[in-house]
This record gives sequence, structure tokens and C-alpha cells, in this order.
Amino acid sequence: MRSDEMDRPRTFTEEARRAQIMRCAIEALAELGFSGSSLAEIARRAGVSKGVVSYYFAGKDELLGQVLFDVYARAGAAIAERIGHANDPAVVIRGYLEANLSFLAENLADIRAVVEIAANARSPDGSLRFAVPGEDPVLAHLQSLLQAGKDTGRFGEVDSRSMAVLIRGAIDTASGRLVGDPAFDLEAYTRQLVDVVDLALRPAT
Repeated sequence: MRSDEMDRPRTFTEEARRAQIMRCAIEALAELGFSGSSLAEIARRAGVSKGVVSYYFAGKDELLGQVLFDVYARAGAAIAERIGHANDPAVVIRGYLEANLSFLAENLADIRAVVEIAANARSPDGSLRFAVPGEDPVLAHLQSLLQAGKDTGRFGEVDSRSMAVLIRGAIDTASGRLVGDPAFDLEAYTRQLVDVVDLALRPAT
């Protein structure tokens, strides 16, 4: 889409077409992997020409970036809905964990697509194209939730930054397991992780 066209509000039809193309990109990535998900393949799945895809997205990189943004935005909305009305910091962290892991289970194709993009999309210098520069906002958000629990005395003397890294690492591990291990039991993993984090956050008695 040309720059002058990108500046104007999109019509409902244009938004629906963009959403359809992104959904077809997710399906292609989940089924064929990064290398098999060409613009031509995505266009074929959407029932349009490659030129139509290029009208809505400047190239594969822009399309993949929009896919990442869309998946992360939907995950963030699911988490916010789950914890938005909780006042107890322990309930907030439990809800954060359960909402994250539930989103993985309910959106497996999306998670496969994100894993493929994150692991394979490269910049011309060979670095990962979609690596987050500087402070990771997802990690910073979780750290703030943990710090709030510390500040109120609900949590013990844990290091909120380190705990945030541990929790996000456990969630990311679940993503990889879901994609690559058919025997992975996410329900059992969720129960164990919630219990472990709850125990780690309890104030000393």
C-alpha cells in the first residue's frame, strides 16, 4: 500500500482483507514453517494474487511484523481481562500465569507462527529481525506486577526482576514444548508452575 494510502483511515473491507491475509500467513507458518511461507503461498491461501498481498503489506517483513503485533496484542488483551479486576497481588500473578498458558493452548497455530518468525526472520546483517531492542515491555510489565506485591508486603523478599525473567522463561519454554513435543501436558505444567511461583513469592514465616 502506498504511503499516501496508508495515511488515510482503512475501510471495513480493507481491515477484513488485512485480517484474512494475516490469518492465512499464520496458517502457512504453522503448517509449512518459515521457509515454506512465501508471499505467493500466503496469497494462494487467501484466494488473492500476490499483488493484492503487496497492496496491503509492503513485503514479507512487514506482514510478519504485523502478525507478531496481532498475536501479542490478543495475548495482552486476554491477560488484561483476566487480571484487570484482581486486587490481591498473588491472585494477579496466578491469573497472569494461567491466562498466558491458556492463550498458548487455545491459539496453537498462532504460537507456532510466532515461534517460526522469532527464530528465523533475519535482518541483512544476520541478526534476528524482531528481537526487542532495549527494555522488553512484556518483562517490564511482569516485573511491575511483582514489585507491587513486594511493596504491599504480600510477597517476600524476592528480586522482582529475576523472578520476572524466571516466569517469562517458563512461559516461553511452554511455547516451545507445545510446538515440538506432542506429549507435553500443558495442564499439568500450568498447575506445577503456579504452585512453584506461589511458593517462591510467599513471605517468610
